[in-house]
Amino acid sequence: MAHQPKAYKKFVATAATATLVASAIAPVASAAAETKSFTDVSSAYADAVNYLVAQDITSGKTATTFGTTENITRGDAAVFIARALKLDVDNAKDQGFTDLNSRVKNAVNAVVAAEIAGGKSATSFAPEANITRQEMAKMLANAYGLTAKENANFTDVNSNWIGYVSALKEAGITLGKTDTTFAPTANLTRGEFALFMFRAEGAPAAVGEVALASVKATSAKTIEVTFNQAVDTEKAKVELLRGTFKQNATLEWADDKKSVKLIGAGNFQAADYTVNVTGLGEKTLTGSVKIEAQRVASIQILDDVAVVSKAMVDGKFTDTTVATVGYSVKDQYGVDMNATLKTNDDANITLKDGVVTISSALVKGKTVGDLVPVVIIDTATGISTTKTVKLSAESTVSDISVAGVYNEKGEVVELSDKSDASKAFIVLDLKDQYGNAITDAAKASGIVVTNTNTSNIELETVTVDQVKKVVIKSEKIGDKNKLVIGFDSIKKAGNTDVLLISTTNGKSATYTVKVAETSTTDVITVGQPEVAVVGEDTLIPVTVTDKTGNVITDVKLLSDANKGIKLGDKTVDVKKLSVKDGQVYLTHKFDSKGTQALVFTTSTYKVATITIDVKAAAEAQAIRGLQEPLVIKSGADNAVTVTAVDHLVIEDQYGRVMKNAKDAVTVELVGKSDVVSVDEDTNKVTGLKNGTATLKVQLKSDTKGDSAVEVKVRVTDGTEYSDYEIVTIGKVQAAGTEEDAGPKAFTVNGLLNGGKVALDPSEFTVKLTGGNFEQNEVNVNKGKFTIDKDDLSKNSSSKPIDTEFTLRVTVNATGKVLEQKFVVSPANKLVEDFFFTASSTSTTYANAKGITEAIVKGGTYAIGEKIVVDDAETALNVATVDQYGNKKVVAATTASILTIVPEKAGSVVISGNGTYNATAVLAEGVNEAVITVKVKVGTATKELKVTLKK
Repeated sequence: MAHQPKAYKKFVATAATATLVASAIAPVASAAAETKSFTDVSSAYADAVNYLVAQDITSGKTATTFGTTENITRGDAAVFIARALKLDVDNAKDQGFTDLNSRVKNAVNAVVAAEIAGGKSATSFAPEANITRQEMAKMLANAYGLTAKENANFTDVNSNWIGYVSALKEAGITLGKTDTTFAPTANLTRGEFALFMFRAEGAPAAVGEVALASVKATSAKTIEVTFNQAVDTEKAKVELLRGTFKQNATLEWADDKKSVKLIGAGNFQAADYTVNVTGLGEKTLTGSVKIEAQRVASIQILDDVAVVSKAMVDGKFTDTTVATVGYSVKDQYGVDMNATLKTNDDANITLKDGVVTISSALVKGKTVGDLVPVVIIDTATGISTTKTVKLSAESTVSDISVAGVYNEKGEVVELSDKSDASKAFIVLDLKDQYGNAITDAAKASGIVVTNTNTSNIELETVTVDQVKKVVIKSEKIGDKNKLVIGFDSIKKAGNTDVLLISTTNGKSATYTVKVAETSTTDVITVGQPEVAVVGEDTLIPVTVTDKTGNVITDVKLLSDANKGIKLGDKTVDVKKLSVKDGQVYLTHKFDSKGTQALVFTTSTYKVATITIDVKAAAEAQAIRGLQEPLVIKSGADNAVTVTAVDHLVIEDQYGRVMKNAKDAVTVELVGKSDVVSVDEDTNKVTGLKNGTATLKVQLKSDTKGDSAVEVKVRVTDGTEYSDYEIVTIGKVQAAGTEEDAGPKAFTVNGLLNGGKVALDPSEFTVKLTGGNFEQNEVNVNKGKFTIDKDDLSKNSSSKPIDTEFTLRVTVNATGKVLEQKFVVSPANKLVEDFFFTASSTSTTYANAKGITEAIVKGGTYAIGEKIVVDDAETALNVATVDQYGNKKVVAATTASILTIVPEKAGSVVISGNGTYNATAVLAEGVNEAVITVKVKVGTATKELKVTLKK
């Protein structure tokens, strides 16, 4: 059908739902058979690409490639949309774009005429430009008449685009890059566009009205709600009420999404319950169910034979022999339950965990085939069962089989090379000669277990007579005791046969343990960085795909020693990898200029080599102006010394602004001025009277004057400010909490011409209120205030607590009133953030240089050990920031906890791990090892990679 104008879109999204579903989704099942064999389409994109090809929306880039990972252009996107909607492209009105080629022209004219997309300007559509994610959102939302009830929670999408993006999110077409980011300006690949179109074609896929088919109790702790059709489990909100009280329950949706179980933590209280389901339509779906108190409904003795624990002696059972037989108890829902029951002989016939035990008092002196009567009674209901059981011979393993691999919850485990070995068990199904399950590990001691491939998996063993033996043990799997074989480790993907042979009767079984391979790096391509400069972190874009062609952005996988990528012969450090807008970057630092070759290798030994032109280290090249307008107050006491780091914008030879540039500069007055004076030896500028003067600033190293720039300086006597501000005070520590918790300085600025001048405390008056504070000349004086912990509010235990105060400033010259609220706390200083540094503790925080790696010699690492920097040993320190904004460099020994993680197991001997005294010593025969040290200082924990050498 031809595309309709916007007024018709709402109808398309509702009334035409059934038509869309029938025409768009039905062909998918047969599309695969009709689609060309594209070699670059992974399973993640297969259905979408198959559908687009089957519908003649696209035929791919070539006969064998779809171009899945290539960016899609605006022109191609228009062609896809026009074909999908079957727009009348041949008769579309020319939209006046002068940059369209013949291939895309008619389609572009059609989608623009239909108000699906717009041009970049009145005459340009930019068909060869890559389409962005937000442009895609607009196209699809307009094309399929999609709107949103509320804006999505994406913080990086502006108001011009959020409506379109939200519409796609509500329709389930895209979820964004994260919960809060959409990456609106990132390019879109052809594969992604295929997925989004495929989903959009079937977005309004609801047929008929959702209703409850039934609500019933299936056990004393489970309610099952069934719907008349599959529902959107993400949108469905299920509430369980007993009267007006909301009940806690775990939701367990069926695979077909047509039913959900509400499972209580324990049995539900006997009562009438109401189930409300919202989010599946305009109406609330309501059902009710009555749950009865759990009661015994049936008791069953499970066998006619009671198996004895020991063989006969001289034809009779001895006084140490007991006999057992199973029993079960079910409630009114047919579910196994626990109940307190009695027997016909409570002293000699006992019940526990589904087993009837007949004591030796009743077995002694009997022989095989003798009879023992057993009666089990539930006194609460009067329900009972009676059976006369026959004593058997001793139980032995007669049949061996394996149930599979399970976890402790009784769930089947699909093993992969990332599975936790401690949480999986090979569950055995051993039967005795009577067909009864054997759960006594002692009876399985005669079974020999052989692991045929220890390079894939290791099974749990015990050492007997200096020989390792795979152990069979009893574990609770689900709600029953089972015999299992535990895993010691899962090393890598592959199949391993485990052989079980009984030494008593020769019975055997073979079970294949299958360990699946998770994603592993296969193909790598490396792009050129924007710029590479000696001594600077260079961001190198790397694109890695797995064996199915999916792009890998998991930095942990990329840095995995076995499955990740290597630079040269070393696995890349996870801390050197970052992801931005779906692109992975490797941070690398070059030590010398010139052409540098980097060789990358994947886990499948595929190689990518890139040659990078590394430029010389950055040097100050030009001054571009002031960081902010220079405004100074007249008078010698208010003179300002102009420096690069504090006042100037410095660029290097590559046109980049240099942060914290410390290059020497010269300052001189341009022409004559009675407004300022300049000391050219010290660069000190002194204001003489109100007005403006011009300064020439130049790099001292520049002898030609190429770096020079002229800047303005404004001088005021303090009577001309356009406005005022109080600089943010932040959280303040109360005096009396620690020795150095002293007066807090605050600053009031006068604002003029975009610049700021700090007022002298004599130019304003202060009123400080809050808590129990009483202002006087001591606690508020000369731009500082002191609030004692006794001035704070108290809790119910009379302890001082965080208290809000208000600083009220009145400017004397104008009467302008400023206020700022802040919090004063009685808490001691506590580090909230830090970084490692080799800078001394006398260094300021701003000048401390961070490090993430260190070398320690001597074969032993502890927090007090010195590190090697430039071939010299120095102390390891930390640059810290506390909750009050105080910044200082302190010794690393202020740490509270150290956790040491070796890169290679067995390379170091660790003691005291997880404590302040944690140490690592090189293992015998090891000359060098790499460890990661997790150091906790205050509330922050950071990692340091340490190379430990002898």
